[in-house]
Amino acid sequence: MNEFKLPFNARLTFTLLSIILVIYVAHIGSGIIVPLMFAMLIAIMLLPVVHRLEKWRIPRGMAAVLAVLLFIIIIALIMTLLGKQMESFISDFPQLQQKLVLVISSTQDWVNAKFHINSSTQLSYMEKALMGTLGTATSFLSQTFLSLSSLLVFVVFVFLYAFFILFYRRLLVSFLIKIFREEHRDKLLKVIASTRSIIKSYVGGLMIEMVIVAILNTVLFLILGIKYAILLGVMAAIFNIIPYVGILTAAILIILVTLATGTPIQALQAGIALFLVHVLDSNVLFPSIVGSKVKINALITIIGVVLGNMLWGIPGMFLAIPSIAIIKIICENIEEMHPWAILLGDESKPKVKKVKKIDPDETPA
Repeated sequence: MNEFKLPFNARLTFTLLSIILVIYVAHIGSGIIVPLMFAMLIAIMLLPVVHRLEKWRIPRGMAAVLAVLLFIIIIALIMTLLGKQMESFISDFPQLQQKLVLVISSTQDWVNAKFHINSSTQLSYMEKALMGTLGTATSFLSQTFLSLSSLLVFVVFVFLYAFFILFYRRLLVSFLIKIFREEHRDKLLKVIASTRSIIKSYVGGLMIEMVIVAILNTVLFLILGIKYAILLGVMAAIFNIIPYVGILTAAILIILVTLATGTPIQALQAGIALFLVHVLDSNVLFPSIVGSKVKINALITIIGVVLGNMLWGIPGMFLAIPSIAIIKIICENIEEMHPWAILLGDESKPKVKKVKKIDPDETPA
């Protein structure tokens, strides 16, 4: 039987409509898609722990519960360590705000005297320059501190989804196998195995990198005598996960806080210290720890971060790279979508790595 092939214009139209439909569904379904994606990442990270517990003859449900509880305990310990500084920062916030206003006012007077630029013109310049990054950061902070109930519900659902993904992982893989034809089974299992392997390596490496960056930031801030050194160091490391945009947002926030709590010299030193750590991270830590787990070119990375922010806000910026990585894996394993894989990837020659095929009776995420 001759295969019917649509004209190029028709295929292009269907492709564009499909992309628009996917983006629309992703936007209106953010309430369930975002926590599900975070839960999937957590489940992939916890999968080795669950496997180890199951080897010790612990039932699958109990193993999933223990793994999720272990993750929650680690997060709680980190929050407890930051709790005292966070409490002090919140209590000092009104005084910090007043001091920051005085610093900005005196800076405006100095600029006006030296360069003859009035305050209204300075404010318009600052608004144009900082509204993107600082506005995003301010939105993130306000959502975090003013919507604690929504944040708590979000976190609870993420952990619930992570537990059920770990518990029903065999059922989910069996479902995927059944909805595809028999001749596509090996390719499907390869996609699942590649996704699990790359995301686990990427997220695990990213967590190690974040811990090292947080330690370096904190040590430098403590040496410089900056107030809230631990809190600012960890915050900068968390923002650093967001490619390109994160380090700029963290630098602006840290310089502003240091201006309000210290001297302009300390603010400048904090900015320089953060820049030096970022240079070390970009050229040494990230390539050696995270490596080339996800080969995505810089243009697609920036577009993905911007689209993630437009679709899902700050969580979308964190999820952008893992999402693109999954899309790239799927495109690489479907012949008709190879051009999209080339578009998403970089120009370096890929290293051939053997990926263990998943048996449906095994326990993939």
